[in-house]
Amino acid sequence: MEGMKRIPDKYVDCVLTDPPYLYLKNQKLDRPFNEESFFREIKRVLKKDGFIVMFGRGTSFYRWNTILADLDFKFKEEFIWDKCYCTSPLMAISRVHETISIHTLGDGKINKVKVPYLEMKKYDIGSICQDINRMKSILKNTKSLDAVLKFLENNSRIGLYKVESANKFGIVKGAIKDPDRSVNVINSMVSGMKEKTIIREDREDCDTFTKFKINADKRKTGDRSTNCMQSITFGMNEKSIIKETRDHYSAIHPTQKPVKLLQRLLRLSSKIGDVVLDPFSGSASTAIACMNTNRNYIGFELDKEYYDLSIKRIKECELNLSL
Repeated sequence: MEGMKRIPDKYVDCVLTDPPYLYLKNQKLDRPFNEESFFREIKRVLKKDGFIVMFGRGTSFYRWNTILADLDFKFKEEFIWDKCYCTSPLMAISRVHETISIHTLGDGKINKVKVPYLEMKKYDIGSICQDINRMKSILKNTKSLDAVLKFLENNSRIGLYKVESANKFGIVKGAIKDPDRSVNVINSMVSGMKEKTIIREDREDCDTFTKFKINADKRKTGDRSTNCMQSITFGMNEKSIIKETRDHYSAIHPTQKPVKLLQRLLRLSSKIGDVVLDPFSGSASTAIACMNTNRNYIGFELDKEYYDLSIKRIKECELNLSL
């Protein structure tokens, strides 16, 4: 609260934070705070049409959402973070999610963004197999095959690289030295592709296509196989359930959030150059996410131990980005 008083009125574009949930007992991280004063201060520093993106759980989370509504914030969306692991195996219910709500102060609109295909589906092998089967079906369907070829020819070129070896169970070193081209294709989808000397990002935000070019104004859909190929090429629309796991072995904070998760939330609620505030900075994951996505950040952390670790983490990120 003391730090936020130093921030000018209407200075912040987005608040992305994970407040204490206030249900843990004898835990130094779960310190009560003046909720009414806190959210009033958020309203003061936030720009018109700015966003607050807030993690939470239980009674306190629903209370915070109500306080925001009473302060004339507009609810925009609710997301579920699928953590892909159980918080505690000793509990009666294996809790594997947290809730995120997004509110705006004004008429802010959530950005429509594309998530790379593998980032969206890396934990959903069944869905990837379904896409593979769908693409396989075009060999028996001339109409679908023509549609996919037309899409690829008019909108992009897909380069393939050769893998070292493969067998019927997967990519294995020292097996077959000249793999089937289809194996190369699938490997590039699963493992990614080698960087090229020409890097293109001009179609990252495109979500529709026409016969001749990408055109966001014309909402034209196509054959299902073409739509599948389009999602592989340009990425997929963000979903309300986001799967991201964190690295427990490198975490410096008990409630540390994955940086990639925060980056996805930032792309929905802010733009490059915006000022992002995290009043409960913790491990500085929000700051790292801002650095990786070219946002400016302000963070506050009350616990000196985590503050010192955060400063070290930020300096390491600065060094990596400079390299």
